[in-house]
Amino acid sequence: MVRPTDHQERVLVDFAPVIETLHALHKDAGDQAVISKYKSMYSYWHDSISYSDFRIRLPKCESLSVAANELLAILEDRIGNHSRDYKSRRLVESNANLRVILALEKDVNIFIDTLLCFIHSKASLEIASFKKDVVLSEYCERLTAVLEGLLVNVLDYSTYNKKFELESDSLLFHLAIVENCVIDSYSHLLPDFESKEDLRLVVLRSGVNREIYDGRNECYIEVVTRYRVPDQNELKMARILRDLCYKVRSVDGLISTLKHEVVRWDPSDHSIEELKGLIGLPPPATNP
Repeated sequence: MVRPTDHQERVLVDFAPVIETLHALHKDAGDQAVISKYKSMYSYWHDSISYSDFRIRLPKCESLSVAANELLAILEDRIGNHSRDYKSRRLVESNANLRVILALEKDVNIFIDTLLCFIHSKASLEIASFKKDVVLSEYCERLTAVLEGLLVNVLDYSTYNKKFELESDSLLFHLAIVENCVIDSYSHLLPDFESKEDLRLVVLRSGVNREIYDGRNECYIEVVTRYRVPDQNELKMARILRDLCYKVRSVDGLISTLKHEVVRWDPSDHSIEELKGLIGLPPPATNP
């Protein structure tokens, strides 16, 4: 949403269409009490963007800020509870953990939507205010810590003395064998993951070598190896957590850009229509 212009400056395009699209996706997905507060907060935001007069918009944005902070605090508590409800796969059935992660996913999506409303309100009112921001970036940091902690557990990943180490039955070994192209998308999120080695080779080296002879008495080395095959619930949980981590990192990156770089707010209709095209929204109707 932040992009360069022909004048060698960077602009943040009015991304109201993104928020509206996400709201349409998530407005009915989640706990009813949370959804009620989410819809209320969204209404504050939607009302605030309808005014161009700064004197009218300011109190509207203040009301939005209060509602957003209240909702974010509630969601933080809920997400923390979900994290504590997740148990080691050795202790509970994967169906139970999947229910936890699916509930968490709904709350995190609403959390992200709420952050975007908050960011949009601040940026459209006074984009320079991000230079002193602490609150929004800390929301992202805390959420990232929870999500990446859960991902580590789902993948059976651990480190010892901050050195790369995988549990012998880590889900990553399975992914390396059957879907190696996705390994980097997980490893980039893991702490102290420094292995430059193809995990498929790690699996092979853990196997047992034995000599066999064919019908012509030629000697071959046969490698017998093994890796744990996770069930589909584990794979689904890993994908959900990975994708949520990248979503939150993306929002955190936007906040960091606004905090540390010079960015101008761009509410122009042309830029908004371009953004709509990028996210697949239809162009405005034209009169015949």
